[in-house]
Amino acid sequence: MIDNRLTVLNLYELKKTPEDFEIAVGALARRVEAEGHPGVLSYRFFVNASERTARGVIDYKNPDAWIGHHDIAMSWPEMTALHAAATLAEVIFLGPLTTEIQAWIESSALTARVRNGNIFAGGFQRLSDWSNE
Repeated sequence: MIDNRLTVLNLYELKKTPEDFEIAVGALARRVEAEGHPGVLSYRFFVNASERTARGVIDYKNPDAWIGHHDIAMSWPEMTALHAAATLAEVIFLGPLTTEIQAWIESSALTARVRNGNIFAGGFQRLSDWSNE
């Protein structure tokens, strides 16, 4: 069900060039798609060169997929390359931030500001293939 989905909005501050970020996140996205947690439904990143920032929009099947994704991917060299290109400044949870996610965050080295409390209120998701538009 859509009301148990979790969308996470990440804000990054670039440490290197926008191109370096694009290369790092491109490699990470390819690996997540091929070898990552199956509960990662979409993994999209945007860069704003003039502000030297970037955004990540990640959709998870459910909160457990968020934990599974991070358990798998945090040790990958592609994730290390992303952290070398940009600093994660803020994480916004759109959907449930569970006690399990909170415990994971508290045991991690995450220094970004975490914002939550955004509970699904209504809407829909089209299941058509957007790539054919």
